[in-house]
Amino acid sequence: MKGLISSLFLFTTLTAVAQKNYKTQLTHANVYFGYGAELNHTAKATLEKGTQEITFENISTTLDQNSVQISVPENVVLLSYRFNPRTIVSSTANPSIKRMEDSIKLLNKLIVITNNEATLTTEMLDKTSKLIEMYSNGGNKNLTTADLIKLLDFYTSKIQSYRTTLFSIQARREEYNALVYEINNRLYVARSENGGNASKVVGEMVLQLMAQNATTADVGISYFTQNAGWIPTYDMRVESVNNTFKLGYKASINQTTGLDWKEVKLTLSTSNPNQGNTYPTLNPLVLQMYNPEMYNNIRARSAAATKYNYNRAQSLQEVVVTTADGYTTNDDDKEVEEKADVSDYLTLNESQLNTSFEIALPYDIPSDGKSYSVSIKEEKLNATYKHYAIPKLDKDAFLLAEISDWESLDLLPGDANIIMDNVYLGKSFIDPNTTMDTLNLSLGRDKRVAVRRLLVKEFSKSKIKGDNKTETFTYEITVKNNKNKEMSMLLKDQFPISNIKEVVVKLEEKDGAEVNEELGTLNWTVKLKPGESKKYRFSYTVTYPKDKKIANLR
Repeated sequence: MKGLISSLFLFTTLTAVAQKNYKTQLTHANVYFGYGAELNHTAKATLEKGTQEITFENISTTLDQNSVQISVPENVVLLSYRFNPRTIVSSTANPSIKRMEDSIKLLNKLIVITNNEATLTTEMLDKTSKLIEMYSNGGNKNLTTADLIKLLDFYTSKIQSYRTTLFSIQARREEYNALVYEINNRLYVARSENGGNASKVVGEMVLQLMAQNATTADVGISYFTQNAGWIPTYDMRVESVNNTFKLGYKASINQTTGLDWKEVKLTLSTSNPNQGNTYPTLNPLVLQMYNPEMYNNIRARSAAATKYNYNRAQSLQEVVVTTADGYTTNDDDKEVEEKADVSDYLTLNESQLNTSFEIALPYDIPSDGKSYSVSIKEEKLNATYKHYAIPKLDKDAFLLAEISDWESLDLLPGDANIIMDNVYLGKSFIDPNTTMDTLNLSLGRDKRVAVRRLLVKEFSKSKIKGDNKTETFTYEITVKNNKNKEMSMLLKDQFPISNIKEVVVKLEEKDGAEVNEELGTLNWTVKLKPGESKKYRFSYTVTYPKDKKIANLR
C-alpha cells in the first residue's frame, strides 16, 4: 500500500513538472518586404534536474513549423519540441459577456428551484385530492356530516391554494426561460462582435528538455510567419523658396499573426524569403509538329494574360494620375508628419543580397491587419527640377525632380506623398527599377504651364497616286510659361513606325526635335522665360496600298 502511495506521489510530482507553463515575450520582429516576418521570443524557465516537458505560450498560430529554431543554455539539452495549437474561451475581452454568463447561470439555478417547488406542490395537490376522495367515499365512519363538510371545505381551499401556487411557479419558470433565451441571443451577438469570447486558437511550443542540474534557463524561440510584411511609402518634401528636396522613407507595416506586438524592436529587410531561391536552368528546346488545337489554347491563354496585364497597368496609371492632380484628396490618404526623427536610432546593414533597417526603438503593432506607418529616415537630396509633357496623352505638364547618385538610397517601389511648401498635393509613385543614371520623380501637375496640341488641317491631307494612298499629318504644339520664373521642359511626341514593307512612313518636319527612328519619338528641350510661349510643329506622311486600311495612323 505504501509503495502504491509513493508511486502515485511520484507520478503526481512528475506530472506537475511536465505541466509547467511559461509565457514567452516577443522581443524582436524581422519583417520582410512584401510579406513575411521572423519573430523572436525569449523566456526564462525553472528546470529540475533530469528530463521534463515545458510548455511555452504566446506563440503565433501562423508559424511555419519547418522554420522553428530553439536556443537553450549549454547545460541544457533539447531533446525534442512540438507545436501545439490550443483552443481557449475567454470572456475577459468584453466585461458584459461575463455579466450575461453569470445571469444565465443564476437564471438556470432559479429554474431548478421553481421546478422543485412545482414538483413538491404537485405532490401535495395529489395527496390532498386523494384525501378528499377518501373522505367523500366514507373513509372515516366516525365523522358526522357537519365535520365532513368542514373537512372537505378545508381540503378544497388547500387544493385551490396549491393550484394558485402552481400557476405562479409556472409563470415564473416561463419568465426565467424567456430571459435565458433573450440573454443567450445577446450573448451570441456579443461573442460575434470584436472577437467577443468566441473560441480562440492560441499557439504553444512544448519542449522536452534535459537539465544536468536544477537551473533557471534562458530559452529563445524563433520562427517564420507569412502573416506580416511591410511596403515602403515616401514623403517628397519640396520648399519652393530655396528649391530644397527632402525624401522621407517610411514603412507601412501590417500583421495578422494572432499576437499583438507590444514594445517589439523591428528590423525591416528588403529581401523576400517567399521568392524562389533556386537559380534557373535551360532545358532542351524540342521542336514539335504544328497542332491547331494546342496553338489555339496557347493563343487563348496569351490573350487572357495580355488582357490581365493591360487592366493591371491601366489601374496603376489611374492611381498615379487621379491622385496627383492636387484638387481632390482623401483625408485617409494624408500621412501625418511625425515630429520624432528615428534616424538617430537606425542602423543600416547591407549584405551581398539585401539591405535591412534595424530600429532600436520599441513599437506596438496590433494583430488587426491595419497598416501602421513607421518612419525610417529622411534624406536631403540634390535635385534638378524640370517640367515634362506629352500633350498627346495628357494636357497637363508635370514637374519632375531629377535625382542623381540615387543608388545609395536603397529605394523600393512604393507610393509617395507630394508635399510642397507644407501643403499636401497628392500621390505619386517611385519606381527605382531602372537602368538610367538619373531617377525622375514626379511631383505632380503644374497648372501654371499651358500645353496644347492641335492637328493643322490645312497641312493635313490625303492623296492617291496609282495603287498607293499617301496621308499627311501635321501637328502643332504650343507651350506657354505662366509662372514668374524661368523654366525648362522636356516635350515629347511621336510618329508611327512601320514593320510592313508595303507601308512607308516618312518624317517630313521635326522642328528641331531629337528623333529616335526606332521608337518613333520626338523630344524637344524647351526653355521658357516668364510669360513666354513657343510653338513646335512636326509632320509625317504614311504611304500604303489604297485597297488596305491602316490602324494607328495618328
